[in-house]
Amino acid sequence: MQVNRLRGLSVFMVGVFLACVGFAYGQMHPGVHPVPAVIVQVLKAFDNPEGAIFSADGKFVFVSNAAEIGADRADAFGWEEGAGYISKLEVRSSGALKMVNDKLITGLTGPLGMGVLPVSTGKFPAGSIFVCVGSAPFRDKNGQVVKDPKRLQTKLLVFNVDGQTLGEIKTGVGSAFEEVTGSPITLINALGFDKSGNVYIADTAFGGDQFDPPVPPKGGLWMIPVGALDALADNRAPTDQVKFIPVPGNPDGVEVSPTDGKIYVNTVGPVAGAPDPAGGGIYGVTMAEFDGGQLPSGALVDSQLGALDGLDFTAGGTMLNTQIKGDVPPRIYVNCPGKPATTLELQPSGTMAELTGPADVAVKKLDDGSHLVVIPELYARDTTPGDDEITVVILPPNFDAACQG
Repeated sequence: MQVNRLRGLSVFMVGVFLACVGFAYGQMHPGVHPVPAVIVQVLKAFDNPEGAIFSADGKFVFVSNAAEIGADRADAFGWEEGAGYISKLEVRSSGALKMVNDKLITGLTGPLGMGVLPVSTGKFPAGSIFVCVGSAPFRDKNGQVVKDPKRLQTKLLVFNVDGQTLGEIKTGVGSAFEEVTGSPITLINALGFDKSGNVYIADTAFGGDQFDPPVPPKGGLWMIPVGALDALADNRAPTDQVKFIPVPGNPDGVEVSPTDGKIYVNTVGPVAGAPDPAGGGIYGVTMAEFDGGQLPSGALVDSQLGALDGLDFTAGGTMLNTQIKGDVPPRIYVNCPGKPATTLELQPSGTMAELTGPADVAVKKLDDGSHLVVIPELYARDTTPGDDEITVVILPPNFDAACQG
């Protein structure tokens, strides 16, 4: 694979910052999970793949191609406005993926994390796929910085497995979300549903300084009650109000545990030298704690993990977090319930070092008790769209049981 490339806002800041702290991260989390993952496939067919999600029935995988503008057309990181797209792949019996439609949905700006609605609403059937789009920082097709804040139109786009758009929920300038915090969502990075259909969104809050006037960052965790989804999609004021908890350190990945029901969010601040008191941390909150409007005491689950991006769970409640870039080798961390992180070993290579910017992983339990994991690899500043990779691995059936050792 090609040399690791930075996903972040400043190559220089990241290099300096992680050179200083990388040793500390490695010393605090030196262990390896006892059950390794086994590589099924490396598929090279994407443009800055950032997110992946399985369809509700597990037959398909959807990959968000974030389409960052290349270093040949821009002097700094940014999504290319309108160049992003969603790919659709079929899951074969071997676990390998087969491309069905490389550009199922096109014309998107920075499509990132995705989630599958587990219940039906009046407007959206169960199995509808929600994807985060429209984030800063972004540039036009000529590589020029977009200054007009009105063009910051972050949203949740909703589509079905055939690629039909079912609706959208606006989270940008002029949205109900701006009314809550005084700032629109600037980098709508990831989302996760609980079993009832409530949705949780991470705003990483990078990129607002590109606009004139600047959009103030309000990084944190949002909750949209399932009862508000239809009203927000119809641009009506919902009866059930959205809620917000500020999270320091630029929150990135978010998911709901299938075992304890808590909402977990991680932070990516170290990727750009941004202030992050947890040094790459994982926080857990309950839905009830959203009423308090702040992170509760004791919410920090683990820390000093580097620049965290994707977050997902196995069916048994083992948490996976991706460390996207740094002197800490890019890796996937494994958090057994109630335990600090270890590193996932990848076979046959025995190391995670060849992953390039592992981002929003997708995890699906198979009939034999193993788990299929899709790892998008975000090649930031890449100048050749269409040749970036995802890696597909299997977690053996005893993966969760190893947490008891």
